Amino acid sequence: MTDAERKRISERIALLERASALFDRFGTIVPVSIAFLNHWPTEVQLYPQWQLGESWRFFLSLYLYWFASFALSRAISFAKGSVVP
Repeated sequence: MTDAERKRISERIALLERASALFDRFGTIVPVSIAFLNHWPTEVQLYPQWQLGESWRFFLSLYLYWFASFALSRAISFAKGSVVP
């Protein structure tokens, strides 16, 4: 791999890292806005009501976005490690 290719790949990784930081910062807005648009309850409920109600969707979507953010940051760290000569 030449230095020009390595620089280009590093620039793309840096761009992906900035996008990942924005997703990590503002990614939870997406499930919250979906919950409010669909009129899902967002308050914490006790287990029987949580099981019967709709609030499990809200918490599941938050956890899914958090796991996606974590996976994206791990992928970037692995990509950075593979570019280093």
